[in-house]
Amino acid sequence: MTARARRLEDRIRELCAEAVAATSSHKARPILAELQSAIRQYTHRLRARAAVLLAPRAECPVDRRKNSRDRRQRYTA
Repeated sequence: MTARARRLEDRIRELCAEAVAATSSHKARPILAELQSAIRQYTHRLRARAAVLLAPRAECPVDRRKNSRDRRQRYTA
């Protein structure tokens, strides 16, 4: 685990503690907004790491399904 990821995890823990300790919803709102942002960033980093670790080195296969516009053209023609 990188130091950057560790710092983000620590920040998430701090924000959780601050949110629990908040005495009113007025005080909790900005804390929760920052917490939500930190969790999104953490999730993004985890997805990126998982993609690097789990995805094969080859390119992703092309989606062979037709999109909805192609289906509409077929039915209206």
